[in-house]
Amino acid sequence: MALLTNDRSGPGYLAVELTIDKRLHPITPFARGPVVSWDVPDEVYEEVAALSERLLAELDEPESDWPPGGKDWPPIDKTKVGWLSCTIKFVVGTAIIYQQSLLVQYSTFWEWYHLLHALVATEHTEDRHLYSGGESPELNMHLVRSYFDPEEWGLDPQTADRYSYSLVICVDTGIAAGEPEAEVSGEGPGMFFYPTQEQVLAFARQLLSEADASG
Repeated sequence: MALLTNDRSGPGYLAVELTIDKRLHPITPFARGPVVSWDVPDEVYEEVAALSERLLAELDEPESDWPPGGKDWPPIDKTKVGWLSCTIKFVVGTAIIYQQSLLVQYSTFWEWYHLLHALVATEHTEDRHLYSGGESPELNMHLVRSYFDPEEWGLDPQTADRYSYSLVICVDTGIAAGEPEAEVSGEGPGMFFYPTQEQVLAFARQLLSEADASG
């Protein structure tokens, strides 16, 4: 189970628990509301990636280092790519206030892990955003990393952390329920956290570890 909390106790305790119940094999076409999955050859993905690169090269915009291209990341394990059947719980105090089954792509957790590590390794002064992506629209995760100047707050710049994090995790209820006329809206129950860097890294590591270990 991957767990993120606000490090409080009693009625003020907040937590998101996400458990990966099983891996869905083999990858076969299916539809769940507006979400449609199909299996296509690797050549198709390569063509789409090449087309995206050509389109971006044609844009008259300054080159940005975010988001990263991921070309220096380790290759993804193709045997693990596919849908994961998950259960998410939102907890307040001792009560589970919301619970839902989800379908999440393995690559969503894999990319979140590597994007987060790439983000932590960079320095910036503008807010940077990390999204869990549209390939798994039942689950929405949005992380913001913000810079602040320690000296402006009277802190020692040698010891103070220059960045803060905020994270929203929510569920698109219409899609997760499999409603035939549901739209990808990003609306639904969720939780908001101000985690530390160590907490967001640990949560990402737990998610990928769960995804890797799922049978």
